Amino acid sequence: MARMRNIVIRNVLISSCLLLLMLEYGNCIKCWVCRSDSDPKCADPFDNSTVPITDCEQEPYLDHLPGIKPKMCRKIRQKVNGQWRYFRSCAYLGEPGIAGDERFCLMRTGTYNIFMEYCTCNSKDGCNSAVSLSGSFALFFPLAALLIFKNIIVKFWPF
Repeated sequence: MARMRNIVIRNVLISSCLLLLMLEYGNCIKCWVCRSDSDPKCADPFDNSTVPITDCEQEPYLDHLPGIKPKMCRKIRQKVNGQWRYFRSCAYLGEPGIAGDERFCLMRTGTYNIFMEYCTCNSKDGCNSAVSLSGSFALFFPLAALLIFKNIIVKFWPF
């Protein structure tokens, strides 16, 4: 009986491990993608009633950034010759906010009356709205369930 119980436990563990290997942890984000020069509602204050949210995982690879997928959202506010333009998109490179603080944006001033502000975030969908689990925390639940299931089989399965 103990041998049969060990075989069942081993098979459950092997099956569970194989199942975990088939799961892929997704780190995708959804962002607003628009330009104020083609849609005035893209400007601030932002009105997303005409703008669909975009799954950045579905964005194409860029020729000049091979193998890199967008993992953040970006909003660019640009003033050229006194006129404001807004661009919202998925971001391929950069870091969220300044030193990781998304409340702050990177500002640049150039010649010929040009001002740019880059705001990058990855804290939630549409940050340019669901909370995601971190990788280690997301793996905690399947492993905990596996241990509980193993203890239930050992304790209650009569062999």
